[in-house]
Amino acid sequence: MEIERALAEKRIDVAVHSLKDLPTIQPPGLCLLVPGPREDARDVLISRHPCSLDATPPERIGTCSLRRTAQIRALFPQAEILPLRGNVDTRLRKLEAGEYDAIILAVAGLLRLGISADLAARMTYLSFEQVLPAPGQGALGLEVRNEPELLELLSPLNDHATQATTSAERVFMRRLGAGCYLPVAAYATIANDELTLTGLVASLDGCERVHVSRSIPWMPGSRFEHAEQLGIELAEEALERGAEAIIATLDSIVREQQHV
Repeated sequence: MEIERALAEKRIDVAVHSLKDLPTIQPPGLCLLVPGPREDARDVLISRHPCSLDATPPERIGTCSLRRTAQIRALFPQAEILPLRGNVDTRLRKLEAGEYDAIILAVAGLLRLGISADLAARMTYLSFEQVLPAPGQGALGLEVRNEPELLELLSPLNDHATQATTSAERVFMRRLGAGCYLPVAAYATIANDELTLTGLVASLDGCERVHVSRSIPWMPGSRFEHAEQLGIELAEEALERGAEAIIATLDSIVREQQHV
């Protein structure tokens, strides 16, 4: 990757990423810091016109995320899911042009671009019970060389709670052996001295779903290794409950599509 090459060659010192788009394992010599606070991690459905989704459910929904596709089928089983690519502006233009009745985007991106207020009348926030987000969604990742001077300089930006929750989510995905292109979702929270991680693995049609959740005690000084261990244990539970077969089927489908 060009950015990581620039880091390794010391042409840049810090790379800022959307954490959900980063691999769960960093290249040798690089590490991640996670600043906070985390932005809203929910997904949002944006309709072409203001309407009641109960009265007028969208017939054509745009997204290229298999994670969103698998979950949205349960909310709108009659809808046609159409591919949607491009940056946020491009996707919104395609919606306005009538190519879709609604599209699904991450709330965090709209907030960071400062355009959520303009779309408020057409936005339906999807709860975590309806659509669980991608691991790391809503958080930023600072990719840096693993050098003491750099880490000391940037460590004040690191947010303990955000790093703990996103670490649990990303390790959950890593232990499943699933890439970010598969319908795997995870979201962790810290409340009442507990870190709770919820994970989901679903088939493409949304009919097969393995939903798991587990909590551990958590205090401000708790070690990140405990959050990562929670991710491992929850992934192993998911695999035992049928996620392994779902992922194997999905991997086979993706490989076939890549060879077409």
